Amino acid sequence: MWGFVLAASPLEVLPAGIEWRLADFTDLVATAIANADSSAQLTASRARVVAQADASRRRTERDLHDGVQQRLVAVRLELRLAETLLTDPTSELAAQLAHVGKGLDDTFQDLLQVARGIHPAILSQGGLGPALRSLARRSPVPVELDLRLPATRLPERVEVAAYYVTSECLNNAAKHAHARVVAVSAEIRDDVLELTVRDDGVGGAEPRRGSGLIGLVDRVEAIGGRLTVGSPPGGGTTVDVRLPLAAPSPDL
Repeated sequence: MWGFVLAASPLEVLPAGIEWRLADFTDLVATAIANADSSAQLTASRARVVAQADASRRRTERDLHDGVQQRLVAVRLELRLAETLLTDPTSELAAQLAHVGKGLDDTFQDLLQVARGIHPAILSQGGLGPALRSLARRSPVPVELDLRLPATRLPERVEVAAYYVTSECLNNAAKHAHARVVAVSAEIRDDVLELTVRDDGVGGAEPRRGSGLIGLVDRVEAIGGRLTVGSPPGGGTTVDVRLPLAAPSPDL
């Protein structure tokens, strides 16, 4: 039971049909409360899924760094030691060792890229500003940055959401939009991080068609934010994100 409705009237006889109208009104109120409760539970569930996924990424990144990466470094050092023991640096064995060393170096670089994609260390260590600058440097499409962020760190959930939104937008601009330039701006207004990513590509992006934008919408809305996409065909794509710095209500 959600509650009850109490009605009183100075009239001895209530108007005809008032009981049915009150009953219908009570049903509407109950439906509205149920919908609000379901929406709150959905938001809370989505937030838990996002938080668990982020925690899993951090654990995987840490395991890669402390385990596989360190082992590759040790093997590379052992290989270099073996190379110093060769009496003929021009021999076939020396060439083979050099080839193996090159393969280890390439594998190590690939692993670094995978680790950064799982959970970027620069985001954890330096914050959102340096992380966005790193994305801009690695982007195959030129990026114009306009970052007006405070020197202090933002809440982790906000930084992670902003980072992944920007990363996905830059990937889409390069792979699908065929953009020539991307503009990224970020600033704090009224305790809200406002992030805009705009490209001059072909446009036509639609989150409901199964693109990576769907996951971004879930991530943003899970922390009480809002993501909107404007992408007219031939007019480029603009992604606007508003992320509140305050944590969502504990009731959610």
